[in-house]
Amino acid sequence: MTKVRLDKYISSTLVVSRKDAVSLIKSGRVSVNGNVKPKGDDKVDDSIDEVLFDGQKLTFAENIYIMLNKPRGLISATDGQGTVLSLFDKAFSDKGLFPCGRLDKDTVGLLIMTTDGALAHRLLSPKHHAEKTYYVECDKEFTQDDVTLMKEGIMMDGKKTQPAVLEILDDPKTARITLTEGKYHEIKRLCYACRQKEVLLLKRLTFGGISLDESLSAGEWRELTDEELTILRQNQG
Repeated sequence: MTKVRLDKYISSTLVVSRKDAVSLIKSGRVSVNGNVKPKGDDKVDDSIDEVLFDGQKLTFAENIYIMLNKPRGLISATDGQGTVLSLFDKAFSDKGLFPCGRLDKDTVGLLIMTTDGALAHRLLSPKHHAEKTYYVECDKEFTQDDVTLMKEGIMMDGKKTQPAVLEILDDPKTARITLTEGKYHEIKRLCYACRQKEVLLLKRLTFGGISLDESLSAGEWRELTDEELTILRQNQG
């Protein structure tokens, strides 16, 4: 990588403000190649320099990639009240963190948060058909007719939907539905087309080839692993 200032390196890697990064460096918690008194304007190269924070090796990340278990009641937006950004420190929003796609206010589950606009654009592009799987609970039982209907598609916004895969679970009021597009309220509208089923619970389980980490409670998040990020990039087409 190109050499960058140490304060920028720390700010980007730990997702803190530049001011906080300088404070961390001055506090002695950061070392570079064994030097425990580096300066914020020192230049570092991740490929040749060893940067430690509290004794742990850091790896520079220009962009942020996060898996969030979105809770009910928050909107997938960056502006206004009650957004998913309220779950993160201000340093994240200052760096341009945003949700990759959206989940309705009452929909829960896997939501990718990133600062990588190019990756998000490709993942959300209709021509790339990134698969999304949801767990659904409805007020009526699913049937094989519903499987056929979702596979064939319905008219929505003047256009027929892409085939959706409906897998009925042991409780016939529950199912997994896999889509390759993301029309407005598509799952709810598909279910309503199946004998006017009302969705009681909707949870996204997978997106672009990665699965929700079930160890994350609602509202919790973690950074994507290198393997998950590789899968996302491979699934962007």
